[in-house]
Amino acid sequence: MNKKCTFYKLDWISVAILCEPTISNGKLNRGVMILNQIDPVLELHPLLSNYYILVHRRGWHGANEAAGADIMLVEDLSTWKETVEEYPDCVLLDVGPADFVDHDYFSPIECEVDIDVLQISCWSRRKRIELFIRAASRLPHLSFMHLGHFENGGARDEVEYRAECLELATSLAPNVAFPFLRCESNKGLPSSKEVINRFINRAKLGLLTSESEGINRFKMECMAADRPFLVACDVMTPTRKHINERTGMLYEPNAVNLSKAIVDMLDRLQSFEPRKYLITNTGKKISLGKLRSALVEVCVRSGEKYRFDNIDWDGRNESLIWGQRALDLIAEKVKEFSALFNTCFRG
Repeated sequence: MNKKCTFYKLDWISVAILCEPTISNGKLNRGVMILNQIDPVLELHPLLSNYYILVHRRGWHGANEAAGADIMLVEDLSTWKETVEEYPDCVLLDVGPADFVDHDYFSPIECEVDIDVLQISCWSRRKRIELFIRAASRLPHLSFMHLGHFENGGARDEVEYRAECLELATSLAPNVAFPFLRCESNKGLPSSKEVINRFINRAKLGLLTSESEGINRFKMECMAADRPFLVACDVMTPTRKHINERTGMLYEPNAVNLSKAIVDMLDRLQSFEPRKYLITNTGKKISLGKLRSALVEVCVRSGEKYRFDNIDWDGRNESLIWGQRALDLIAEKVKEFSALFNTCFRG
């Protein structure tokens, strides 16, 4: 390995196992694992790549960093050429985790539409929630809602930023609703697909004020529910991905221009067709097809048996195991399969 992962910390490791290894006809068939910090994990468990085809997910802007990956989900397409040059033997896919949005669950439903503008984001300063509030203050006749969660479980800086945002909204924008304010951690916050889909369907459009993101799951879930989406024009390439005349608009990140963009979108809601665009160009069905094709290529190169037609993944954080639990799971799997395969091949 000649390149180390520099962006993430070990306690941010996430893993999803899509298929377990097997033995057939005296031959090992690797499973499939999606992992965001492949190189640091392989330093701890070098046998892991013997048992799993490793798929790298970055989930953020910037270039992938994973010399030990078999397949890379390239979130930031502006780094495609650089990534091809850096990892010539790796199979690259032009999708990120949010491209796997489950458009069977996230879809239009019959419900009361009582929110004009909805934003779902964590309580982090990079999300620029104050911009959301200041734009709402210029549109007092409209209803706004922000669903907030804690990226780091309710750390001091997150709680402080939430308090600042609530104080600003109280003074400027009483038309912004903040449900679940009594929650001091993520416990008790909605996370299921069904509940989030209902919130999205209650809104006329989705909005993101962040200045630093990956493709963004909330954006894709809104599009799957046929809600157009607003994204600031100064964000990184992945967040602007899939925003076009069919799905939404970009806006200059200040309250005046954002409020104008909101009015413009609400005036022509019927001109957008985000769900039709998503189903035609991305989403779970298309992205899983690309992943299966990449697995075919890996198997052809390695001589392994292809057996991955039934793999499934929706890209949501809830489908991943995080932190120490992820490290413990990986260690357990390496120990389990090392013992099993040593018994089979040497016993």
